[in-house]
Amino acid sequence: MVHMDWTPRGWMKTIMELLIFEQHQYLRQPGFGTSYITGKYLLEHTLADYARQAEQRGEAFQLKHFFDRLNAIDSIPISLGRWEMTGLDDEIAR
Repeated sequence: MVHMDWTPRGWMKTIMELLIFEQHQYLRQPGFGTSYITGKYLLEHTLADYARQAEQRGEAFQLKHFFDRLNAIDSIPISLGRWEMTGLDDEIAR
């Protein structure tokens, strides 16, 4: 199968039941795969804003502190997490 052969590092298991499940999941939810890309962009945007603000305050940016704060916020949309962490509301004001 194509994605078993072309997925790097052997990360796609060759178990047929898993393969069928994966294919059906992406076919039933067309936006499923692209949501990973969108989420990555939103997270990186939040990270950059948070780091920029820390540096403007003269603080050293520490990735651990960013993720500690983000994880403490819990499971809310990243735009709300960005607002809580940075005070920037441009993504939620729309």
